[in-house]
Amino acid sequence: MRSYLFFFFLFFVVKSAAQVSGKATVDSTRMLIGDQMRLRIEVSADKGVQLLPFDRNAIAADSVFEVLDESRWDTLGTAGDRLRLQKNLLFIAWDSGMHRLPALPIAYKLGERVDTFFTKDIPMQIDLPQVDTTLADIKPILEEPLKIQDFIWYIVGLLALVAVIVLMLYLRKRKKMAPPPPSAPVLQLLPHELALQQLEQLKQQQMWQEGNVKGYHSALTYIVREYLEGRYGIQALEQTTDEMLAQLRSGEFDMSLSQRLGEVLQTADLVKFAKAQPTPEFHERAMDVARSFILETKPAAPVSEATKPKDVQ
Repeated sequence: MRSYLFFFFLFFVVKSAAQVSGKATVDSTRMLIGDQMRLRIEVSADKGVQLLPFDRNAIAADSVFEVLDESRWDTLGTAGDRLRLQKNLLFIAWDSGMHRLPALPIAYKLGERVDTFFTKDIPMQIDLPQVDTTLADIKPILEEPLKIQDFIWYIVGLLALVAVIVLMLYLRKRKKMAPPPPSAPVLQLLPHELALQQLEQLKQQQMWQEGNVKGYHSALTYIVREYLEGRYGIQALEQTTDEMLAQLRSGEFDMSLSQRLGEVLQTADLVKFAKAQPTPEFHERAMDVARSFILETKPAAPVSEATKPKDVQ
């Protein structure tokens, strides 16, 4: 009975081991560090055996070897009830010295049973490549053909320079087009006398009739502001229209006069800064309003001794 059981279990073990067998081989057991080498796995298995997906990380158990590529299981042929299968792995070594490719697990399934057998490990000698210390002759510099991309920054710089020059010319021309300041006031003239004289000169120039509407209203408002500054002592030339009118209203000033003056000055601001185009009638009315404002706000003439009425005896 003992002999029978011994031979029964021996037959079962041999039969189970014979179901899958295989080996792993390499093209050479010597390679240079950084080179690529092919590892060939050949398996012989019964036709009923199903090979499971290969664990490619098994070869990288240590950091010396790394799998770069893996092929499918290819059938090489049959022998009776057994199949011959093959798989190729492409690996690389990252360290020099004597190392061993680890035994690779081949997992398979037979019916409901899953099992694994291992190939033998393989000793590998990893060498460093020889360094060529021979000094080579200095080679001439290879010149590439010029392309448009080589000049792109020069073109950008040139365009930027042209833009700056054009901007400077534009600003200079704009500055020249600004209305000239009115002539220096004559010291012996009073503010209202000077303002009326300047208004008459502006009328004779006929600026708005010749198309220079902005220059006409700039000169007109300058004359009025200069008169207000000399007549009432306010900073009319530095203030905005609203600030100037508010300061006038805060004093003892006729509201109807400030309202008419404000309408003219605010419309003139729109002409100067918003490029408004009022009607020709407004240009003439602005001149009339400015003249009448100056006449109505000029200081009263002092009464001389000769013109004073004598007391009745």
